[in-house]
Amino acid sequence: MRSLIALLVLAVSFSASAFVPEHQCIDVKGNVIDSSLATVTKIMHYNSNRPQIYIAGSITKVESEDHSGLPHQKFTVKVSNDINLEIVSNLDFGRIPLVVGQQVSVCGEYLHVGQGMVHWTHFDPHGGHADGFTILNGILYGDKEVPVN
Repeated sequence: MRSLIALLVLAVSFSASAFVPEHQCIDVKGNVIDSSLATVTKIMHYNSNRPQIYIAGSITKVESEDHSGLPHQKFTVKVSNDINLEIVSNLDFGRIPLVVGQQVSVCGEYLHVGQGMVHWTHFDPHGGHADGFTILNGILYGDKEVPVN
């Protein structure tokens, strides 16, 4: 009986340590940004320089990796029927296993490029930008520098 209890405690401890909690998307002023459609639309219409944005949606397109200059992954996320945003993810902070149709959450800087672009989807080692991240399948990407393979 004791070994069964010990095994159960170990299993619960292991599953708790594997859990990645939802991270907050925070702008440079310390404001928490939510991923609601109303907030996303409002941020897209800001005239401010590079506001922080938090989006959630499904991956609709995965482009070839871009290795001109700093290496990046590029993909498109459908946020709503009217909003599709390009995501640019720096490979120095890890390769994301992207698959069309997967649900993803992305925090980063919004740029008024095309229909809209989100970049700086990783922490900033120099402290000049608000930290961003990508969450896919419960795994957090962009929280540390990772060598590109």
